[in-house]
Amino acid sequence: MATILRKKQAQYQAYYDSVSLSDMAMSERALPREWIAPGGTDVTDDFIRYAAPLLGDRWPEAPLENGLARFARLNISLIGQKCPEYIPQRLRTAD
Repeated sequence: MATILRKKQAQYQAYYDSVSLSDMAMSERALPREWIAPGGTDVTDDFIRYAAPLLGDRWPEAPLENGLARFARLNISLIGQKCPEYIPQRLRTAD
C-alpha cells in the first residue's frame, strides 16, 4: 500500500513509502489525547501546528448562498435504461 509520511522535524516535509497490506489490516491511529482541548470540543495549538501544512494558509474561495458556502452543485443527468427489466427467477415464466 502506498503511504505518505511526515518527517519528524519542525519544518513540514513529506516522503513517500510503501507498507505491506498485512501490516495495515485491522489497524488504526487515533488523534492523540493531548491534541484535544480540555473541554473535549476543540483542538489544541499543537494540533493546529501539525495540521496547518496539510490545510494551507488561506480559506477556500466559494460563493455564498443564503449565508453558506456553496462548494459544489450536483448536476444530475440520467441516461436511458439499456438492460431489460430484472425479473427474479421464481417469477419468470417459460416461453
